[in-house]
Amino acid sequence: MTWIVVLILGLVLGSFFNVGIWRIPRGESILFPHSHCPHCGKLIRFYDNIPILSYLLLRGRCRDCHKPISLRYPLVELLSGGLFVFAYLRFGWDWLTLRALIFISFLIILSGIDIDHKILPFPLSLTGLILGLITAVLPSFHFGFIPALVGGVIGAGFVIFAWALWRFVLVRPFARIGVKKKEGMGWGDLPFAAMIGVFVGPKGMAVTLATAVVIGVIVGLTGRLLGKTRPGTEVPFGPFLALGGLVGLFWGDWIFDLYLRLVIG
Repeated sequence: MTWIVVLILGLVLGSFFNVGIWRIPRGESILFPHSHCPHCGKLIRFYDNIPILSYLLLRGRCRDCHKPISLRYPLVELLSGGLFVFAYLRFGWDWLTLRALIFISFLIILSGIDIDHKILPFPLSLTGLILGLITAVLPSFHFGFIPALVGGVIGAGFVIFAWALWRFVLVRPFARIGVKKKEGMGWGDLPFAAMIGVFVGPKGMAVTLATAVVIGVIVGLTGRLLGKTRPGTEVPFGPFLALGGLVGLFWGDWIFDLYLRLVIG
């Protein structure tokens, strides 16, 4: 029944992740004041702060002002609980599971902030990167500090390459004829990609980048076809990197080795 404990931990921490997603971009403390309604400012009672259950009982509205509560709150809690349980089932009761849970936590918070504000706070990504390097030396870790460091370099290198490609190959011709283009990749993506790399390693990072690019292209084309996005619309790349990071975490080595066997034989 250990997975139930892990599920409860994920749900509770998911509630805390929601606090971080809301407060960190606004420069507010994640500890004080206590949780309150963003509309009326009333403190949320402890029995109204139970993950998932309270949202359902309140029918998605504040008890005091009756204004709607964003669906993001239960979704983040559910996502956190589900990923925590999956990590436990994938890696077992092991140091590697602890490392995976730390990684998942940073992915959820940073992706949520990127979706809402289109920023990836540098201090948060840097903290995750440092923790990734420190936990790379934990017992039973399947690669090590140097491969983790290489994975981080690959992640950061990809962002630099993408920026240079956009700036000097795609943007410069337009600039010569007086047409201005926005940056293709924000610098907040650099420490975020490096953080992912130290957690998933070189093979996992290769799979992460391939997955992120493919998903990003599919989502972008779908948005254009459905008329949801227009040329020049700013789309945060962080969530795509996060999805790729999860694939790299759980199946990165296997997918990479399978690809080599299929291509090289």
